[in-house]
Amino acid sequence: IRDFIKEKLPKIKLIEPEGTYLIWLDFADAFDNYRELRIFIEDEAKLWLDGGVIFGRETALFERINIASPRSIIELAMEQLYAAYSRRFG
Repeated sequence: IRDFIKEKLPKIKLIEPEGTYLIWLDFADAFDNYRELRIFIEDEAKLWLDGGVIFGRETALFERINIASPRSIIELAMEQLYAAYSRRFG
């Protein structure tokens, strides 16, 4: 996931996990507000992630992903994210 994001999704930053199966993605360089990010995640990427806004204002432009899933599911999610990202940002 780290390499995929670094190579294919430069406006998204991975927050390095600290020994957990939950990772955070920072979308602050890609979006100005939470509503726009939700449209991107849900309507464009067709993903259902934990929006950071539920944890406070500071994380409103973050998304949390549970990576304790089969690799095939994670790969599919990353490909959906990449496809939506490519359509939006070129």
